[in-house]
Amino acid sequence: MKRLATLFLLGFFAWTALAHESATVITTVILVRHAEKNLNPALVDPPLTPEGLARAIELAHVLAGTKVDAIFTTPFTRTRQTAAPLADVKKLVPVEVKTGPDYATDVAAKIRANHKGKTVVVIGHSNTTQQVIQALGIADAPAIPESQYDNLFIVTIAEGLEPRLVSLRYGAVAR
Repeated sequence: MKRLATLFLLGFFAWTALAHESATVITTVILVRHAEKNLNPALVDPPLTPEGLARAIELAHVLAGTKVDAIFTTPFTRTRQTAAPLADVKKLVPVEVKTGPDYATDVAAKIRANHKGKTVVVIGHSNTTQQVIQALGIADAPAIPESQYDNLFIVTIAEGLEPRLVSLRYGAVAR
């Protein structure tokens, strides 16, 4: 299953690269929820579990061959830890965006203003990931149940066209 997802991603990015060369500016946004977190209710800002740390490494592996221009996280340990292996591989410092009522529109506006024609990874939460997908123009963005950590969404934004969404899975099954 991992190989199938990887092959699909490679084909998708090859298509994106070809479309980019034909003078259409395409912005690619890859969105994931943070990896598995410690569920201890006493923790205010829970870290990732060992399974979550493994998933974060898998995310870096899946995106290793993809040019990533920016990584967005929220200011929580679980999103920072999910981003860390990818940020290390890509030699990027993640941009932290404060959560709140305007979070999704803020992220979408930053991507549109500062990363047009580039590839951005957004690591959020079960609710914020759906909200950012909607803010990027996908009205029917899928909900992410609390038990799912393996979703990987790709939104492509091309001038003059409706945004497109591809839904994939990565890493170990998390259901």
